[in-house]
Amino acid sequence: MELNVFSVVLLVSGLTVAGISSVLISQVRGSIRWFAITMVAVSVWAMAYGFELASLDLESMLFWVKIEYLGIALAPATWFWFCLSYSGLQKFTKKFYWILVFSIPLITLSLVWTNEWHGLYYAQTSVDPSGPFPMLDIRIGPWYYVHIGYFYISLFAGNAILLAKFKNVDPVYRRQTYLLIMAGFFPWFFNLFYMFGYRPFGHIDLTPFSFLLLYIIVGFALLKYRLFDFKPIVRDTIIESLDKGILVVDPKNRIIDYNPFIFSLLELPKRRLIGRKISDLFQDHEEIEKNLASQKSGKTEIIQAKSGELKHLQLSLSPIYSKNHNYLGSVLTFDDISEDRKTAEQIKKQAEELKDLNQLKDKLFSIISHDLKGPIFGLKELIKMTRSGLVSQEEFFDLMPEISKNLDSVSILMENLLAWTSTQMQGEYIAKKQFDLGSLMDQHLELFRKFAQDKDISIRLEKEGNLQVFADRNMIDLIIRNLLSNAIKFCSKGDQILLSATEQVNTVFIQVIDTGAGMTPENLDKLKKGISFTTFGKNKEKGTGLGMVLVRDYIVKNGGVLNIASELNKGSAFSFSLPKKNPEII
Repeated sequence: MELNVFSVVLLVSGLTVAGISSVLISQVRGSIRWFAITMVAVSVWAMAYGFELASLDLESMLFWVKIEYLGIALAPATWFWFCLSYSGLQKFTKKFYWILVFSIPLITLSLVWTNEWHGLYYAQTSVDPSGPFPMLDIRIGPWYYVHIGYFYISLFAGNAILLAKFKNVDPVYRRQTYLLIMAGFFPWFFNLFYMFGYRPFGHIDLTPFSFLLLYIIVGFALLKYRLFDFKPIVRDTIIESLDKGILVVDPKNRIIDYNPFIFSLLELPKRRLIGRKISDLFQDHEEIEKNLASQKSGKTEIIQAKSGELKHLQLSLSPIYSKNHNYLGSVLTFDDISEDRKTAEQIKKQAEELKDLNQLKDKLFSIISHDLKGPIFGLKELIKMTRSGLVSQEEFFDLMPEISKNLDSVSILMENLLAWTSTQMQGEYIAKKQFDLGSLMDQHLELFRKFAQDKDISIRLEKEGNLQVFADRNMIDLIIRNLLSNAIKFCSKGDQILLSATEQVNTVFIQVIDTGAGMTPENLDKLKKGISFTTFGKNKEKGTGLGMVLVRDYIVKNGGVLNIASELNKGSAFSFSLPKKNPEII
């Protein structure tokens, strides 16, 4: 055995790769270990080939060829298996596929080791002494072509998997991806030179030299920079599982990466998104580009339309810097906070409703302590004074009309209080049924005619068509009573009140119109918004503001909407509609 330059280079570099790969195998797990095993296979190939080139006789050369094929036969299979595992194709790394991938290399290895009995791999072998040192001269057999086909298919398929999986990889991972693809393609070209007859001294195969050179570079990168500690496939799994939208931009604010969840948050083009500028996608949000220009972390809220729905999104900006503090781009994280905003709005609305309810409650206590207590205690004192003789019977009977008016007012107030209390209870029952609205209006006309005559007010009723309605009779009774009571309250001598009901296609249209005091624009606006307030009537009649709250609420609960029109000193008009039949069976 005589060492030469080629054998020394192969032996030294092979030992180097073997050392690096053995360290890697002890330090790494998963798919990267298969890369290290591929390096071991190549180092075995290289060192055995180095000994072959240093051998002087055919027997020694053939011995080292058999050792070489421990690496030559297995390296394509371990490389392909690494590409499958590294790319996350775990479903193809089960036992069945392992047997499928490694069966041809094992057959090749067995045929090489038994070649002298059948010649299927090498048809003929001899020593060529014409070069600077003796070299093995071979004539290939049929299985050699099978091995070469498998060799190229494995390398090509592995690289195709890497390219397909990582063609849009984040720039952060491009270095490791390029090195991997180079590790697959670079030796491939050198082997093509060998197959087409471009060989130094007619026999030397440069493929192991190319493998060794490249794997030394990759191996040191693995050890020094821990290049594959965080694989792109792991990154993809983590990023794609996030329930947040991710966009990554370069220093020119062009999109270079994203995760699929971003499309559930934003109306973005799924094709050709890579390379688009942020300013093109968020034309209504100039603050995003301003924040990116600052190259600082920050958060902002934006509202974007998605499938006709407005989404509230919290946008977080995180700049990316190199070790040299050079700006590489930014990560934009979009978090859907629409539900949080809805909850906040709901809490705010409930707080406002609670505030209004507390104000109404305070008003209720005020009503009970003053508006109810005053008339009742007044009547009690009057009766007491009559019994004691301080007030004669004639004087008592003279006060009866005023007492009656006060009691009627108290009666209406009591009914409103009871009705309002019912609306605030969870168990309020709405008993909708078919009834004749016309007869109910007749009753109210008779009830309020005396009150109207006392103030010299004209009140009339107009009915047109079939006035059968589907509603809660007690609620409608309270609505009409309150509207008529208010109309009389704000009318004076000579004013007119019209109560009308008109049949329409599916509804009955009801109006209460007066020519009384009317309302200021401010009070009209309050009433339309459902804000409770009190004002005095033409004869200083005091109201509570509770009646109109009930009117609005009861009209809505019976399928209508209260419409109000009023002009100061010209009068007011209240109108609403009620369904003629049950809407569910129309």
